[in-house]
Amino acid sequence: MSSEPISLIASLPLFEGLDREDIERIASFCSLRSHKEGDVLFYEKDTKDSIYYIIEGSVKFYKVDRFDNEIFLYKLYSNSLIFNVSKLIDSFFISCYANAEFLEDSKILSIQSTPFREMIYSNPALMTRILEESFKMIQQMQCIISRDVVFDGTAKVAHMLVHDLFTFNRIKKHEIAYMLHIQPETLSRILNKLTRNATIAIEKNAVVILNEKELREIYE
Repeated sequence: MSSEPISLIASLPLFEGLDREDIERIASFCSLRSHKEGDVLFYEKDTKDSIYYIIEGSVKFYKVDRFDNEIFLYKLYSNSLIFNVSKLIDSFFISCYANAEFLEDSKILSIQSTPFREMIYSNPALMTRILEESFKMIQQMQCIISRDVVFDGTAKVAHMLVHDLFTFNRIKKHEIAYMLHIQPETLSRILNKLTRNATIAIEKNAVVILNEKELREIYE
């Protein structure tokens, strides 16, 4: 691989601090890929021999029920590793746990799993990074449980406003409702209530948080 991709890999947070030899070794079993919005990275039933690192863009993960309805799970942004945590010890081969689709034009690093797994076992610094990514994914799963089992509709909206206001203002309201597993009409009622309470304001079709403390109190 030429020096330009090697420099790119060295600049990624996942590999920060690794020496040149390690970076070159990783580069030998990686490839850079570009995807368009709507492209599918993998389907739930696929078996992949690669893991992926999002360099730019975002990916949504979803299931499909028996009536062919999409059930949104979560999404990952730039500088996120996509892999199955349960396979960390036994294998890095992914038995895909969900469908993965790009939400925008994106760039990813595709990493061959077998040589990467061998390198992880022999490199404590890299192992630490992978464990950190595992913890992030576990936390993501905990958030899903809280959102869908514990939170009511208002708590779901408040949580997203505090933690992902950029996306909330970027995408359409029916897409937000889909992500939060609520009806669009319910979302509108919640936003109206929060506006009346002066917790938020709507300016040029974008939400502005006026009282973050009140929003946090809704879901904490």
